[in-house]
Amino acid sequence: MSVLDHAPVLVVVLPLLTAPIIALLRSARVAGVATFVVAALDAALAFVLFARTLDGSVISYAMGGWAPPIGIEYRIDLLSAVMACLTSFSAALVAWFLPVSIAPEVTPGDRPRLFAAFLLCLAGLTGMVVTGDLFNVFVFLEISSLATYVLIAAGAGRDRRALTAAFDYLILGAVGATFVVIGIAFLYVVTGTLNMADLGNRLPLAGKRAGVVGASFLFVGLALKTAMMPLHRWLPNAYTFAPAAVTTFLAMTATKVALYLMIRLAVLVFGTPDEIGRINFATVLPPIGLVMLIAGSALAVVSADLKRLLAFSSIANLGLMLVALGLGGAAGIAAALVNLINHAVIKGGMFATVAGIVHRRGSSRMDSLAGLSREMPFAFVFLMIGGMGLIGVPLTAGFVSKLLVVKTAFDLGQTMIAAGVLLSSLISVVYVWRIVEACMIAKPAKPGRRHDVHPIFAAPMALLGVGTLALGIEGGPLLDVATRIAAALTGGAS
Repeated sequence: MSVLDHAPVLVVVLPLLTAPIIALLRSARVAGVATFVVAALDAALAFVLFARTLDGSVISYAMGGWAPPIGIEYRIDLLSAVMACLTSFSAALVAWFLPVSIAPEVTPGDRPRLFAAFLLCLAGLTGMVVTGDLFNVFVFLEISSLATYVLIAAGAGRDRRALTAAFDYLILGAVGATFVVIGIAFLYVVTGTLNMADLGNRLPLAGKRAGVVGASFLFVGLALKTAMMPLHRWLPNAYTFAPAAVTTFLAMTATKVALYLMIRLAVLVFGTPDEIGRINFATVLPPIGLVMLIAGSALAVVSADLKRLLAFSSIANLGLMLVALGLGGAAGIAAALVNLINHAVIKGGMFATVAGIVHRRGSSRMDSLAGLSREMPFAFVFLMIGGMGLIGVPLTAGFVSKLLVVKTAFDLGQTMIAAGVLLSSLISVVYVWRIVEACMIAKPAKPGRRHDVHPIFAAPMALLGVGTLALGIEGGPLLDVATRIAAALTGGAS
């Protein structure tokens, strides 16, 4: 048996075990390099899992040799592998510029511990997508959440409001985790198992009421982690006051993993593959998603800070994913998955660009962007590419995402949903124009020389920016993978 045969567990264990070692390092530079190396190796392991599941295979790894459902099982199918790739590749990209980005906010002596928290967050998020055990989901949820509180609070070096943002998220996160663990406990009491596949087989025998109650608690807990309105309070402040590199990582992964869990539980546990599930409240997802689409976009228009503007834009895009899920069937799930990946790329590129801007200018306020198009043209170009993606301009990933949802809505006769998506695109033109106006038209109080982003930010910005265009020009491979995943989840139901 080769080392790669243990990839399903190594993809979690590697960052989990190296985090405390990195925390003990005295050199911030060595700790930063080690963090990137660990994240890159984790991405390589995730790619191995992706390659092995691309043909439709499912990897089952029994921890300690104890066969499921008695033992803990790591179960990786194509969906799990794609999500593991998303979390680990996002971590590797952010780890590349993390040491430089946090330098003005975190003292050298504290940086190794921050890097350790970053790896713990990666381990928790990756663990949630590869485990087949429901209680393991809760454990990894807590690991990632506790690490996230630390990462957000690190922004206090620049703005003390980061402490309040971290505390708000801690309180709300604790409430969400409580709902999740109550739901898990209830399902365990009525079925006697925690293995998700086994739970799905036993739950129908426990009666519909048991499924509804357990799903209700899990739904509310995950709705909070997904920043589903009206449980979104934590997200705008967390994204605004956390270090820009941390915001980049969270925007690409955290809410996406919570959305993944909704899909996974609905299909594997609650057994509603032909529709994302009445037990999982599919009927309320489209209206909630529409509210998030419109309200998130409108709040972005009036935001005075670029990071806050992008945070509300993220809420709007999460609404688009919920709308797609609520449409149900393979088409709805495929549209949601394409949106999930495309939004991670678009928003990751924009937040990485913001990180480079903040590193040079010290602020992400809209008034601090004056003269950006002349003094930081490289950053401005990639900010605009991301902005066009958010609007849904043709040849960008955002266009493919919105077109899929609109087409699916029209096919199902849901014209109101299609109209809501188009309206949100019109509103997004307004807030993207505010960015253009701030960068090109507003005059800086003190004109400066051309001084673009630090070179270390260039590669992630360019990679994600080009990815935004590539997924719009040639989105076929991603759509094919998403369609295959959706077909496997639904048994081919349209």
